[in-house]
Amino acid sequence: MSKYVAIFHANMNYAFLIPESYERVIRSSYEVIIDGFDKYPDAKYVFEASGYTIEQMAKITPDVLAKLKAAIARGQCEFMGAPYSHPIMANIPEEDGYWSCEFAQRIYEKYLGQRIESFWNPECTWMQYVPNAFARAGVKYLTLDFESYMTCSDKDYSWTERNRAKEMLWGGHLPWYNLDPNCKFLHRPFKNIVPGLDGFCRSDRLIGKYLSYFRGNTTVEEYVDNVKKWSGNGKGATIIIADDAEYCGTTGYYFIKYKGDYSQTFLTDPDAPAKLDKLIPAVMKIGKLVTFKEACTEIEPVEEPFFVEDRFAWHRTYADAWANTPEAREWEPILQSMRKEYKEKYQPIVEAEENKEKFKEIVSRFWFHMTNSANSDGRWPPPPQATCEFNRDWCLNEIEETKKVLVELAKVTKGYTLPEPKEPVLPGQRDWRYGFHFTDKDPEDIKNLNNYELQHGIYYAHKMVDSDNAEKVEHGKKILKEIFDELDKRGQVGIRPGCITGQKEHGTK
Repeated sequence: MSKYVAIFHANMNYAFLIPESYERVIRSSYEVIIDGFDKYPDAKYVFEASGYTIEQMAKITPDVLAKLKAAIARGQCEFMGAPYSHPIMANIPEEDGYWSCEFAQRIYEKYLGQRIESFWNPECTWMQYVPNAFARAGVKYLTLDFESYMTCSDKDYSWTERNRAKEMLWGGHLPWYNLDPNCKFLHRPFKNIVPGLDGFCRSDRLIGKYLSYFRGNTTVEEYVDNVKKWSGNGKGATIIIADDAEYCGTTGYYFIKYKGDYSQTFLTDPDAPAKLDKLIPAVMKIGKLVTFKEACTEIEPVEEPFFVEDRFAWHRTYADAWANTPEAREWEPILQSMRKEYKEKYQPIVEAEENKEKFKEIVSRFWFHMTNSANSDGRWPPPPQATCEFNRDWCLNEIEETKKVLVELAKVTKGYTLPEPKEPVLPGQRDWRYGFHFTDKDPEDIKNLNNYELQHGIYYAHKMVDSDNAEKVEHGKKILKEIFDELDKRGQVGIRPGCITGQKEHGTK
């Protein structure tokens, strides 16, 4: 029997979702989802919410939060976390990303009684450090993007689907590769994206039908037919919903995004309960609804390591889409300046081991407001559409609060002396050590290195070959051979270096 995962992404930081609408959205959408699944005890689902969202639910609708907790307690609902204020993880440093996840975890501990293992990566944006930020916060299972993975890992697929216009904010109209629905990367988890962090891919080939169904543009029969198509032979699992929860129960952001109409935002859809009541049993007829964690842990993983190039995002676009709006360009230099001031003047003092306990409250406040300043929704949408005044002011207020904490830090650290900066220790010209940390995996476990790590691995090995340590020279040659063998297996067949073929180096006279 096919297994399906439905993830409802709840985000109270959503662009144009103003506080006056919070309770209506919670009751019209989040409560409708919880109540709707309550009718079908065998249908599991995933409710994902940022730390800010859970905090608002606790303050405004504690009764709805109690329903969510009950669904979690009986095992029907898996709760999935997200960074506290929905930043674009590829557009902030790793340290900031970790802190936003950590603040979310603290909210979950407070209101849900636990730290959360599964997390949502907003817009699935990517830098090689992004998974490290999640893993550091205790995350074990992460949402991944299928189209990004395939574009970066399959040359035939990439030639058709790669978005070569990086200023394009959405790639939905670009050509679609004629994909086999049995593609294993759509139905099986990835292990050790970084050590201890696994994940599973969502795909636009399925996700868009969720919005279309709840907006009345797709029938339940058409929705199910699309799920059947992409289920393939039914082995493994398939994520069939991984989109904004608000579209189940309200108009959400739909009319702004597709119609340029700002007057019908987050209005209650009275037909949503009936639509959900049709959808759940229709899916249950063709398969079993399971949790995200179950999909990550109970299905045989693929052998291939997960790899996505820097700056990629879902919808076949790039993290630059969120980094290049007028607000983002105006505010980013301010954020960089605040971060630089903290890291140069105060962090070496207040985060030093001997001072951590004394300054932990002010350190926490700095990072809380600093990371909130990077909230994505105050910067979105890009022109010709306009951003929402409330969302802009929310970010600007967080920037001002960060500045206030910096003033406090100047006062409380007065009299402390900054430690002497450590001189970097660089390997010598003939030293065998590479000197660049490119992976937390074993750098010589070649088959489990992704393409980024493999390319660094070549230079890691060449440093040995070029050293004056005879033993390391031979070891480096051995590693190079293993790397080029692995590249051949991955279809990246190239001319091998002369040090392992006995011929002249390619490109030399």
